[in-house]
Amino acid sequence: MRNPTPTYKLVHHQLAASDLGGPLFQPVLQVWNELKKDAFAPSWAVADILKYPAAAVPYFTVVEVIENPQKFKYRFWGTGLADVKGFDYTGRSPLDHLPEEHGRAIDREYRMVVAERRAIAFVHDLRPRTDQPSRFQECLRLPMSNDGETVTHVISYSDWQTENEKWKRFFETQ
Repeated sequence: MRNPTPTYKLVHHQLAASDLGGPLFQPVLQVWNELKKDAFAPSWAVADILKYPAAAVPYFTVVEVIENPQKFKYRFWGTGLADVKGFDYTGRSPLDHLPEEHGRAIDREYRMVVAERRAIAFVHDLRPRTDQPSRFQECLRLPMSNDGETVTHVISYSDWQTENEKWKRFFETQ
């Protein structure tokens, strides 16, 4: 049974998208680049999600960027994420993640993508306790724009497939 108040720590680090090691990151980035053409970001259209590698889509999230004040709401939470984490955050905010520092870190990542208007990669260092080894998880966050000027959505792909069963156990014990 999952702990309602997980205790793991999360540290996130930014890295170049080309440094991501998972096998689906470059194909996901390639589709995004093809969709955006010469723009800073492609427009968001539900049909476009089907252009991404089928094996990656269950591990996608899509957040809508809501302005004044700026906040984010999950509009899509992949079934693979729900399977690994045991939760579906569709309709919720990244700030709803527990522990709270995890939610704040994810929120900061989305704010970076909106401010910088570019794809940004992160590696997350998740530690159950300081005396236990870290688990590393890579994430790619991609801006989308309906007006060609502002980021209106952010699509994210996180590699939860590599060592999937270990990730499930990690979240079950938290």
